Amino acid sequence: MAPSLSVINTINVSSLDQYIETVTKNGGKLLRRQTVPGVGYLAYCTDTEENAFGMLQPDVNAR
Repeated sequence: MAPSLSVINTINVSSLDQYIETVTKNGGKLLRRQTVPGVGYLAYCTDTEENAFGMLQPDVNAR
């Protein structure tokens, strides 16, 4: 049996904190937030219909 593969669309944002706040204020949920060293800050969320999406704030200095 092949592993299950899925795609999570991810958008570039200028301020991850600001967009997470907007998502949660509008009924979405934060699933996970993490730092990707040398890339930036990443969050996975769901909207009000449980559709997953990602947001990335680029920052080459992220540690």
